[in-house]
Amino acid sequence: MPDRPLVQHRKYYIAYRKLRFLAHRGTLFSLPQFDRNLHPDFPKGTFSIISVNSFFLFMLAYLIIYTLHLFITAFVALLFDIPVMIYYKDVDFLIRGIDWTTDMVTGVFSAGPISMAVISLLLLILYIAVATETGILRLLVLWMIFHALTRFFGELLVGAVMGKGFGYVFLYMFVLDTSKVILSILVFVAMFTIGLLLFQLFLYSSNIYFNDLRKSYRIQFILSQFFIPFILGNFLILLIKIPSFSYFDATLNITGILILIPLLVRSVGFQDMYFDEEPRVIKMRMSMIVVTMVSLVLFRVIFGIGVRL
Repeated sequence: MPDRPLVQHRKYYIAYRKLRFLAHRGTLFSLPQFDRNLHPDFPKGTFSIISVNSFFLFMLAYLIIYTLHLFITAFVALLFDIPVMIYYKDVDFLIRGIDWTTDMVTGVFSAGPISMAVISLLLLILYIAVATETGILRLLVLWMIFHALTRFFGELLVGAVMGKGFGYVFLYMFVLDTSKVILSILVFVAMFTIGLLLFQLFLYSSNIYFNDLRKSYRIQFILSQFFIPFILGNFLILLIKIPSFSYFDATLNITGILILIPLLVRSVGFQDMYFDEEPRVIKMRMSMIVVTMVSLVLFRVIFGIGVRL
């Protein structure tokens, strides 16, 4: 059996040799080198630029989807010989309340939501086809999908609770309150589930600006690309519709948060995403901003006067 002091002495000698080697190499007191790629240094204002670009695309997408919804509802009303005026706040049906029939109510107030479901599906197919592209117009398509889904599910959810929009269909079909509550719960779950299913497509929009999307800045990107534009966008929507404030429309737009929340839920444990090595230029898209601002002014002015069909 070896002598214990001799074994202990040998351990100290090995430790001494290691310390002497590190001292000669000059790395004894140096800090470990971290991979800078894990925490990349972005130019100042990068995420502010992302928020600004996404905000204006959010608004442009809203104008496109909302205007389509108004005109589809109005054209279906014309099929039932109902004259209409289209305003920025809603469609005004020039018909007496007692002249409405069950077929009219069902056809007119279900046309918009159903068309939004179809449009969102078509846009989703288009977005998947161009998912690997780096053009910023992909984000416009993504926001259009978001708004179309929000108007479809939002009308079901909020309409059932407030008795407006698609809720008129429930009233004329004498749907029981219990059935409305069950439908509202199902729609709530459906919106959250769709967010879980589509979250990777949302994250893939980061290839517009980055060559990869890492955990170290993923949350910051999600907040800049989606949550900040969503909050500011809904606030601006309220402003452009002053003085005609609608609790129904405002609540409907807010339900879109149910699709965005899963982005944060799923992104926590999701792996890093790598795209390509092509250089990216992060800048404000001024032409896109100008188009959006002009569209907002035209929308408010033209539909403030009203369009008669």
